[in-house]
Amino acid sequence: MTDIQLLDKTELWVRGVTVADADLPALAHSVAQALALPEDKLFVTDVGVDHICFDVLLPRLRLEDFAGKQENILARLRQTPGVTVAANAAIHSEGILGLIGAPGEQVAGILHEAVRMERALKDYSSRRVAVLSTGAELVDGRVHDTNHEAVAEILGAAGYEVKHAGTVGDDLHAIAGRVSRIAGEGFGLIITTGGVGAESKDKTVEALMLLDPALATAPLAHFTVGHGRHVKDAIRIAVAQVGYSTVVALPGPTHEVRLALPVLRESLETPMTNSQLVERLAMPLRAVLPQGRHVHQLAQGGTAGD
Repeated sequence: MTDIQLLDKTELWVRGVTVADADLPALAHSVAQALALPEDKLFVTDVGVDHICFDVLLPRLRLEDFAGKQENILARLRQTPGVTVAANAAIHSEGILGLIGAPGEQVAGILHEAVRMERALKDYSSRRVAVLSTGAELVDGRVHDTNHEAVAEILGAAGYEVKHAGTVGDDLHAIAGRVSRIAGEGFGLIITTGGVGAESKDKTVEALMLLDPALATAPLAHFTVGHGRHVKDAIRIAVAQVGYSTVVALPGPTHEVRLALPVLRESLETPMTNSQLVERLAMPLRAVLPQGRHVHQLAQGGTAGD
């Protein structure tokens, strides 16, 4: 199966159709079925004299589900009451969805080439690492970021291409947006540092949940909510999947990042689930953090890491 990023080009124009008292949700349902989409992920945005415009509410689709599906879609529209489809009707899109109109005899070749390119992209991106550091103290220059240097030293020595992806403040949507953008730039691994603690300012794990609700997390140390500045019950690291990119959220202190990196380097060469990976990364970090419900007293001064 070949997942395709739509890159915000999610509109479909069906030209050569007229509508008279048609049920618009029924129209959307017909097209959604033809594209193997959930019914609530496609809707009608415009109906004109000779066209209907639909919008897909997903960032990615499987190429197999839409390439060459023009005749299937038009046939379903012909069966919808209130819709008249001309003999020369056709489907257009400004993006990759334009492959809906691909001739049937070309579909097999398109899918074969897409699989080849997907494999090549995965091979290329698998050795590329981006490091994104979070925290207001880094953005305004109060603290010098040494985490990129640590990753470049340890993973660079193992043959990985490591790039510093900059810093971002403690903002949920800013972190999610930056990670999403980096994931689209061909990095097989994205390492975020900072923002995994139990205070209200710590947003990284929650930001990754916006991109991958099924992400795997592992607690490093527990807290009593409401004591000190803690609004969460634990420091947690995470591993998420965003497109082709595996995203690893580590704590901010560089000595903790250095503890996790050798484990990460070894794990990258061994197939495992994200749940297995995050638990392996957590083991050396737990060893240096105070454990137990009393830990909030120690962490108030920042010594427990975030």
